[in-house]
Amino acid sequence: MSHTPAGIGKYRIERELGRGASGVVYLAYDTFRETWVAVKQIHPHLLQDPAQAAKYRRLLHNEATLAGQINHPHIVSLVDVDERADPPYLVLEYVKGSSLEAHTSPDTLLPVPEVLDIAFKCCNALEYAHFHGLVHRDIKPANLLLRDDGEVKLTDFGAALSQKGDITQMAGLVGSPAYMSPEQIRDEKLTQQSDMFSLGVVLYELLTGHKPFQGDSDFATIYKIGSEQPVPVRVLRPDLPATLDDVVRTALAKKPGDRFPDWGAFADAVSSASTSLTKLATQITEVERFQTLRQLDFFKDFSDVAIWETLRLGRIRSLDAGTVLMEEDSVGRSFYLLLDGVVRVSKKNLALTKLRAGVSIGEMVYLQSDSNIRSATVVAETAVSVLKIKSASLHQASAELQSCFDKAFIKMLVTRLIATNQQLAEWDVR
Repeated sequence: MSHTPAGIGKYRIERELGRGASGVVYLAYDTFRETWVAVKQIHPHLLQDPAQAAKYRRLLHNEATLAGQINHPHIVSLVDVDERADPPYLVLEYVKGSSLEAHTSPDTLLPVPEVLDIAFKCCNALEYAHFHGLVHRDIKPANLLLRDDGEVKLTDFGAALSQKGDITQMAGLVGSPAYMSPEQIRDEKLTQQSDMFSLGVVLYELLTGHKPFQGDSDFATIYKIGSEQPVPVRVLRPDLPATLDDVVRTALAKKPGDRFPDWGAFADAVSSASTSLTKLATQITEVERFQTLRQLDFFKDFSDVAIWETLRLGRIRSLDAGTVLMEEDSVGRSFYLLLDGVVRVSKKNLALTKLRAGVSIGEMVYLQSDSNIRSATVVAETAVSVLKIKSASLHQASAELQSCFDKAFIKMLVTRLIATNQQLAEWDVR
């Protein structure tokens, strides 16, 4: 178990904020300035081997040098450094809040307007860094800090590439595989467009709760980045405007020349997407919708994360009595979850049954992907509320969610089969 020191240099340590592969960050009090700071210290065990120690000391030196050259409201500022200490450490501006990692799963996503505000500010910060000749090389949620007041701060320039050539660079593959651009994984020349790709990955993840390129291993992930196109964000979030889909697709273009020409263009595209947003659900409304699904028997065995993913995968619609949800012999590409009200099911004008809240309708187009022809007609008997989900969207969702739906569908189909057999038995008796 690691030991938290009482102090580092002249800084009084309060508690640990977090740790990674190369070091640990502590919350500390600067008694001279009478303010809270973050002290980032290299792990002592990494300094035992001379070659390894040189590498990590160079990383810290780079971060100190580069951070000391830049001053931007959305970049964490450097306060102090002691490279000769054992182990060496940096003192950085303390950002009260958490990293964006806390908002990358389907149940913890931020409101879309807030995500776009963050992306816009990141574009400004990275445009400033580019002006100073820097390519960050490690843009990821863990390096984007969200302050409690909603402001965002970019941190960790330890792996940054200086195009001015006045700083000793880290050679080889630097960064986190899931967020690397195709040219980065091929160890080719990096430009501002390389950071755009990484920010595009972050934006995709903040919007959907999924990484655009996710393999079972780093090697598989790197292969996907280089050769596969990601699922469009609107497949996983149908409520998003097409303009936002275009922004993400452009940022994630395989060739640097197909991405935005500069950070200003990226920022303008994010701003335009923000203005085109339809009125999305408020956080309170989303919570209420979550509770609606949670109370339905259909979702009894779904985890909270799976329910949040379901909500963002489909669209909730309110329909008047008499509305035709689906017609027999027509092509179907979606299924419905009946949240409220009653629907009437018929075939060849013969009434079959009535369904009430808590069931799925038209799920066979998902279960039988090779046949998407509707077998019955469904009409709203009363005013109804439904969650409409495209079959293709569910096929692209997480394995956990697909498993939850498969089990729920099977359970429901068995229940319907039993009810049908009982009804047939009653007819035989008569």
